[in-house]
Amino acid sequence: MRLLQRTRMFALSMLCAIPVAALAQVTSPTQEPSSTPAASSVSQAPPGGLDAAKAIYVIPMKDRLEHFLTNELVKWGRFEVTLNPRQADALLSDTTEVDIKQLMTPDAKIRKTSARTRGTAFLIDLKTERVLWSAAKKPSESFFLGGDKSTRELAEEIIDQLRKDMHPKGQ
Repeated sequence: MRLLQRTRMFALSMLCAIPVAALAQVTSPTQEPSSTPAASSVSQAPPGGLDAAKAIYVIPMKDRLEHFLTNELVKWGRFEVTLNPRQADALLSDTTEVDIKQLMTPDAKIRKTSARTRGTAFLIDLKTERVLWSAAKKPSESFFLGGDKSTRELAEEIIDQLRKDMHPKGQ
């Protein structure tokens, strides 16, 4: 009986360690993930940067995250959200591994991204293929505090971060 309890505790501790190990593989050991974007304020962004994006295409993502991100963007009203990538200025994705040239073809078959992380977002300029903004949000709370956040909560946090970064303090 005691061996069974120890085995269960070991299995539980391994399950809790898996998300941490997966996150460690994605980020380099010397650089911690940050929720601050590369261009943290609109005034520091180069011409044609984050403030120049008017229309955003949200690419299909894992766990239907694109639905919740689109909802948050529409509620905010700062950007136009388009269903046609050829009408967009920027692309919102959970990975930077997007074939933009293929996406822009008229007969493109748009598939879900194959991101291995949960809680990342990248706003990519479709003309220059530069990352205009990025965020990395913690995808879950501690196992002992209730486990995974819902996809809706994650989308709210990501768009809230974009709002903050679009309107830095002092403006």
